[in-house]
Amino acid sequence: MFSGRVRFMAVVVALAVVGAACGSDDSPVGPAGDASGAADGRGADATALAAADSPTSAVVASTVAASTPPAAAVTTLAPPPPPPPTTIAFPAAPRVLLIGDSTLQAVERYEKLPVLLGMDAVYEARSCRLLAVPSCGRNPAPNAIEVIDTAEGAFDMVVIMAGYDQWYDTFADSFDQVVAHSRAKGAKRIIWLSYPEGVDYLLPDGTPGNESLVNINQIMRDMVASGAYPDVVIADWFNYATAQEAWFNKDDIHLSPTGAIGVADYISRKVAFTASLPCPMPRDPGGPVEVPCPDPDASGPPADVTALYEV
Repeated sequence: MFSGRVRFMAVVVALAVVGAACGSDDSPVGPAGDASGAADGRGADATALAAADSPTSAVVASTVAASTPPAAAVTTLAPPPPPPPTTIAFPAAPRVLLIGDSTLQAVERYEKLPVLLGMDAVYEARSCRLLAVPSCGRNPAPNAIEVIDTAEGAFDMVVIMAGYDQWYDTFADSFDQVVAHSRAKGAKRIIWLSYPEGVDYLLPDGTPGNESLVNINQIMRDMVASGAYPDVVIADWFNYATAQEAWFNKDDIHLSPTGAIGVADYISRKVAFTASLPCPMPRDPGGPVEVPCPDPDASGPPADVTALYEV
């Protein structure tokens, strides 16, 4: 699927125009603040997920509000000193805030939320959600740091699968801001899913999105390798799922119903691995549950992920 293709809050800025993550009715933007739009964000493939443009917010477990709160002013935080890279004792069901855009929104759309196991999950996915710059679209979602700041209570972990529509030149600052706000919310680990590369994902202005995703991955790897972010875990979703053609729609980033199961199962296993907990499910139906759960990035996807879940 991907072979042969080589293809980041600051204070909210007035009059930001950015492209939509999942619908042809949102305004396109240019690659570097050109006449077609701002440099902070990009739009998503209009044909892949037209149904995803309606705002949604789902409750998982008993902790998330029934609707997304209004966007609130967000204070820009300087990243505090990183915590020491010590072993953390997590509860048996860590409280996890999952923040996504239209890619993660597939889990709700295809009714696969029950696959998010082994955690007290607070799920927040909205189309065209950006990280620490204003989100895109005609009805912009709160960005990632707004979600973190307005979420109720503290969290053991924060999981990020968002920012696909944010151009890479703002990613480093947004990464710092998401980490800082997550730490301020109590998170001991921030799990960040890598972005697919070599994709056919086109922005509304016709610019291929692959360039940005490739650069975002490299920026993230370099920042984590600096040692300043020992609490950030890069979940290598790109390499984990790259061979799973049936998991993706034609733009190579948005997920099919099978892919929605795949990503929810993957996140559950990555959370369990990070917390040194048992896997939420065996790798095969009726098989043993691995204790502690191995890193799914090393073990790869289950042979038949759909067979593990009756959802």
